[in-house]
Formats: sequence, C-alpha cells, structure tokens
Amino acid sequence: MTDPIEVVRAFCDSMAKRDPQALRAFLADDIVYQNTGMAAKVGVEDVVEDLAGQFAMFPDTYEYQMKNIAGSGDVVLTERLDVINGFDGVPHAVPVMGTFVVLGDRITRWTDYFDTALIGKMLSGEDYSTLIPL
Repeated sequence: MTDPIEVVRAFCDSMAKRDPQALRAFLADDIVYQNTGMAAKVGVEDVVEDLAGQFAMFPDTYEYQMKNIAGSGDVVLTERLDVINGFDGVPHAVPVMGTFVVLGDRITRWTDYFDTALIGKMLSGEDYSTLIPL
C-alpha cells in the first residue's frame, strides 16, 4: 500500500509544474474537490478542468509550500502557503489548510480551507503582510 502522506506530498509538489494532465495520475475517477465557499467539483474531468482554469488565471507561477503535513489512516492534513503571482506580477502567498482522503495511491476527496477575503486584499493591492503566518 502507498503511504497517503507521500501521495499528497508528491501531488502538492507537482502543482508547481502547472500541468493539470500530469496531476490526473494522483486523482481517483470519482474525486470530490472543494474550496470552501465554492461549489464542489466532482469527478476527475471536472477537477482537471478546474485546475487548468486556475493555472490559466495565474499563468506565471503556482506553487504549494508545505509548512506541515500529518496523517491518520487514509486522511492527510496539510498546512500550506499556496504561492501565485498576482495580476501585479508580485508573488502572493495564500495560507491554506487542506484535507485529503487517499485510497490506495489516489486522492478521493480534497478540501481546501482559506480566507477568500484575503485574495481580494491581495488583488486590490492592499497591504496584507501582517495576515500571513510567519
């Protein structure tokens, strides 16, 4: 059996390549992916399409910097800084907590939790530096 923490770590590391088709290998056919406050994407095709849209929205960079990762059985929790270049060309780090459920070597459930208001502050040019964990 594959270690769920290693599956999630490899998936998160692969996000920097910005290739949604390569990420497909980590995803179960019936995956459910949800950013809280947004509608869930169900099925690998919808998730790959959503990731392609995210990469297109932020074309210069997309990276997950893992701060902490822990697992219990099939469930893996991550604390990350998701780095994107904003429309101003400046890299912005979004603090994100993620929950992944891994069965075998595939992610079946992925939920990310983050402050959606922080994204607005970043994109508007507001100083948000004190809101990012050290």
